[in-house]
Amino acid sequence: MRRLAAVTAAVVLASCAGRRGPPSGAPSRDQGMLTYGVGALSFEAPADWRAQGEARRFTLLRPDERAKLDVQQVERTFGSEKECLADAEAALARGSGGLQNMRRHPTTFAGRRALLQEADAGQWHGWAWAVCAGPHQYRLFLTGQSPLGADVLRAQKLLLTTARVGGGS
Repeated sequence: MRRLAAVTAAVVLASCAGRRGPPSGAPSRDQGMLTYGVGALSFEAPADWRAQGEARRFTLLRPDERAKLDVQQVERTFGSEKECLADAEAALARGSGGLQNMRRHPTTFAGRRALLQEADAGQWHGWAWAVCAGPHQYRLFLTGQSPLGADVLRAQKLLLTTARVGGGS
């Protein structure tokens, strides 16, 4: 009986170990913003946007859900930056079906070489970034319903100016 209880407890603990609630942002130096992170990537986002998901893949939603920021650390690891960026290019290409006014090009993000894709989809406008840091690839997708509100444009600008790679992986 004790053995069954111990096995049951171990199974319950193991099933909970992989689950985590949505990430919580830390106070930022900029009023009205929180600092979020995924892996070694950190950035600021509006404090009133609601987080949902898990530590390696989450979404921040504007209160009226007319804008969102999807963030993920890709599970696969890469042997080189070239391999990582090629995978990012392929992922952006796969996701571009049905987009209008699309532009994709190399850029920098968080001080690293990256790719940017900007496009429209119906009444929505969005930016997608893929950045490589060591063996890890991070993908971010910010989208808002057109016309974009000033808060969405501010979130995009803050994302670009506050994103950093450093710390843990």
